[in-house]
Amino acid sequence: MAGPTAPSSPPDERALPDQVTMGLLAYLTAHAVDEDYAEVAARRQAAPLPRPRRPIGLAGALVLAIFAVLAVTAAVQTSQDSVSQERERRALIKQVKDRKTAVDADRRTIAKLRIETSRLEAEQVRNSQASTGLLAQLSLLRLRSGTSPVRGPGVEITVDDAKDAASERDRVLDIDLQKIVNGLWRAGAEAISINRERLTVLSAIRHGGQGITVNFQAVTPPYRILAIGDRNTLPSRFADSSSGLEWLDTQREVGLRFTMRAVGSLRLPAAEVPTLRYAEPPETTQGKRSS
Repeated sequence: MAGPTAPSSPPDERALPDQVTMGLLAYLTAHAVDEDYAEVAARRQAAPLPRPRRPIGLAGALVLAIFAVLAVTAAVQTSQDSVSQERERRALIKQVKDRKTAVDADRRTIAKLRIETSRLEAEQVRNSQASTGLLAQLSLLRLRSGTSPVRGPGVEITVDDAKDAASERDRVLDIDLQKIVNGLWRAGAEAISINRERLTVLSAIRHGGQGITVNFQAVTPPYRILAIGDRNTLPSRFADSSSGLEWLDTQREVGLRFTMRAVGSLRLPAAEVPTLRYAEPPETTQGKRSS
């Protein structure tokens, strides 16, 4: 029988690998880092070196300078345009305000004129009756005085010398025309003319030289007498008047030619307005009389 064996000695620690003697975590960390650095270093060695940059040169500098000048010019132009646009905007705003002020002033003036027009119209309405009366009176005065042309119905008379008149007796005289005119006035004539000479209260029918004058204007036969009035009653009333009867007797006795016809519309011219003169006593004479 064999005797007891001696205990075996512990194994030699130096014969164990590193992973046995080192901690597992420390081993993994150390080897992992080393391997990463090694891989990066290998890639740098394998990558080609970058090409060195060449200097810009004169042409590049010139291009950069031109670009800078253009950029500055554009910036300055933009700034000037902004200033100009602002000035134009302010000018337009001022014009609009000025025009608005002028329009407001015109509107106020129009309102005042409308008020004044309304006042005048109301005043005219109040005075319409008085104005109508004055206008009618003025129209009648113009008609009677002969200072305005007139138109209306009436009669047309033609007077001429006797046929083959050999003496003054066979001719129409100024007194004959006076009788006809007076007879027409009495018959109701409103306006009378002889050969386009309008008769007024100041007219004169006279014998002058070798003929007859009306309003100091020579007239020659045949004498055309126009009278505005009632054409239906003028002939009969003329024949019934004393002046008309005298003329008709003379006409039949001498053989003067005479015609009268009614006319629907006659036009008589206006008479020339004469120059009227007024006499007044001088102040010295008035003073002597008053004293």
